[in-house]
Amino acid sequence: MKRYQKIMIGLLTLSAVAMADTMSEESWSEKFEVCEVCTFDQELVPPSFTLGAPSGIPGGKGGGGMAVSGITDKDDTDGGLAFGVGYGDPNKIGGLVSLSIGSVNPVDGGAFNRGALNISAGHNFVDQLVGVSVGVNDIDLWHANHDDHDDDPSLYLSATKIIPNEKYPVMLTAGLGNNNFAKVNETGDKKDHVYPFVSGAVYVNPQVSLIADYTSDIVTLGAGIVPFPKLPVAFTLGAYDIGKEREEDKVSFIASMAISVRF
Repeated sequence: MKRYQKIMIGLLTLSAVAMADTMSEESWSEKFEVCEVCTFDQELVPPSFTLGAPSGIPGGKGGGGMAVSGITDKDDTDGGLAFGVGYGDPNKIGGLVSLSIGSVNPVDGGAFNRGALNISAGHNFVDQLVGVSVGVNDIDLWHANHDDHDDDPSLYLSATKIIPNEKYPVMLTAGLGNNNFAKVNETGDKKDHVYPFVSGAVYVNPQVSLIADYTSDIVTLGAGIVPFPKLPVAFTLGAYDIGKEREEDKVSFIASMAISVRF
């Protein structure tokens, strides 16, 4: 599980935090007047739209958040924390800096025994409803042993397209990355190769999204939920590795909670 957590803990729910500031901008929210369920401007944080693929929508100054996430199956449970803050103007150059901390399970060597820095920068193309970001994940800050950190930092390029419509708006994310974005069973040098990732979300309600994600040759299905639109709290639930590509040969359950902060 550790390899997946390097991506999940730092990114899984903070993508919704970054999106919150973008969708509150009048220049973006007015594009959704034709959509019956796109009342994102009435929410403090929207439901998530990825489950592993990094978002192309950048964050911005004045926004940030924290997240707690976990993964479990019948044999193992673990999770971690993430703290992020936005910077800059996403309609020019903005981004998100986050700290991911794992694990919360002391059985695998000690609680909070690894930490990593994640940095992204990007730009919103407002007229096209597209966000493009580049980033680096898993910059090692500390780890208990070599097994907790066996890869170099991971670079990626990601684009997210918002497709509004009268019923169910869609968010499509696609990109390329190296190292932790490699196929889950691949060995050898992954630094000089790039691997695709893609994610799609359908907003069936302003407070509910249905998500399908393909990252590191792993298919994940899930949902983003905002139970109370006036509270800046978003939940994400999912079934990870439904194709049982990992050596564990099992499906795991993932869950996360993100809290958005404005300042």
